[in-house]
Amino acid sequence: MVTQLSNVNPTLLPPTITGPIFDQAIESSAVMSLARRVPLSLTANTAIPVSMDIPAAGWVSEGGAKPVGAGAVGIKTMTGKKVALLVPVSEEVARSNPAGLYAQLRQDLPVAIGRAFDYAAIHGKDLRTGGAGPFTDYLTKNASSVELGTATQADGGMYADLVGGEKLVVDAGYDFSGFAADPRLKPLLKLETDTTGRPLWVDAPQQGANTASLIGYPAAYNRGVSGTYRRSGNRVQVVTITGTPTGGTFALKYGGQETAPIAYNAAAGTVQTAIRALGGSLAGATVAGSAGGPYTITIGVAGSAAAPFVGDGSALTGGTDANVVVGQSPDADSNLRAIGGDWSQCAYGVGMDITIKVSTEASYVDLDGNTHSAFQDNLVLLLVEAYYGFVTSDALGAFVAYSDAA
Repeated sequence: MVTQLSNVNPTLLPPTITGPIFDQAIESSAVMSLARRVPLSLTANTAIPVSMDIPAAGWVSEGGAKPVGAGAVGIKTMTGKKVALLVPVSEEVARSNPAGLYAQLRQDLPVAIGRAFDYAAIHGKDLRTGGAGPFTDYLTKNASSVELGTATQADGGMYADLVGGEKLVVDAGYDFSGFAADPRLKPLLKLETDTTGRPLWVDAPQQGANTASLIGYPAAYNRGVSGTYRRSGNRVQVVTITGTPTGGTFALKYGGQETAPIAYNAAAGTVQTAIRALGGSLAGATVAGSAGGPYTITIGVAGSAAAPFVGDGSALTGGTDANVVVGQSPDADSNLRAIGGDWSQCAYGVGMDITIKVSTEASYVDLDGNTHSAFQDNLVLLLVEAYYGFVTSDALGAFVAYSDAA
C-alpha cells in the first residue's frame, strides 16, 4: 500500500498506548526473542561491540606479570532503519468503540512489524517488495545449510537433521543457543516417527507467547522466518501455455482488466510490458521465463493478497487443444523452516521515538492503484512508524539454515 499523505494530523497517540504495542512486537518477533538488545540512536550510528572470541585467562604468581587477553572484538555499526505501515480503520469504530480500536492495534501491529523485521533480519529482504531489505547484515548471509528430510528414518529422520545443524555450529567454535522457526516446522516434525511408528518429537511446555523447546533449545516461531503466510497468496504466479500452439495470441485477465494480445511465443519482457500496462499494483510486476513460457509473474507487493490471473487462450492456433493455464508458483515460499545458532553473534536495537499518527483527511492508494479519501470514506488512517537496527558478526558458521525442499 503506497501512501499519499496530504494532510496528516501531527497528533500522536500517547506512549501509554504505543509502548505496550511495540513491547509486544518484540515478543512477536522470533529474532528479537533470541538476539540480544542494544541501545539504538535515531540521529547517529551506534557502534555495537560484537564479541568474536573469549580471551584466555592465565594463572600468575603474586606480583607477577598479568597475561594480556588476545580475544578479538569486532565492532559493528548499527543504523536505525524506519519501518512504516498505514492502517485504515472505520471512523465509526474509532469513535464509538475506542477500546475495540485499541484491541485491533494490539493484535495486528505487533504481528506486522515482527514479520517484517524477521524477514529482513533473516533473509536481507523487504517483505512487501521482495527487494533488498534495510539491513546490510542478515542471518542467512554466512549461514551453513541443512536440508530437512536428508537423514533416513532409521538414522533418526529430521531429529538427526536438527542435531546435525547443531553440530555444524558447535564444530565451528560457537555455542548453539536456539532456533527461529516457521510455524510449519511444528507439524512437519510431529509427523516424524521412528521405525516402530513412535513420534520422534513431542510438544514441550510453552515458554512464552511464541516460544517452545526444540531438541533442548528455545525455539521462537514467526511467519516472517519463511515470509509466507495467509493473505500472501497469488503474489507469484506461473503462466503455462499448453497444447503446443504454433501461432496466434493469448491474453491475461486481472481484476476485470485484460492485457493486449500477446504472441504465443513472446519473450518474458514482452509479457511483462503487457502486464505492467494494466497499471495499479501491476505497474511494478516482473516476469521471468523463456520465450513461449512458462512465465513466472511476481507482483511487487510481498506479504499481501493479490488477485489470480485468468488466461484466455481462445486466439491460439495450431497444436492440440492449446490453452493458457495459470497457477501459483511454489517459489513464493523461501522454503526456510528454521535458522539456529549462536544468538550472541547478532544484536538488534529499537528506536525510542515510536509513533502512531492519526488522520481523518489523508488519502491513500490501495493495492489496485485506487485512491481513497479518508474524509469521504469515513476512515481514520493510522500511520505507524518505528526504527529498528540489526547487525551480525562476520563469522562463518555461527548460524545454520534449515530448509524444506519438499
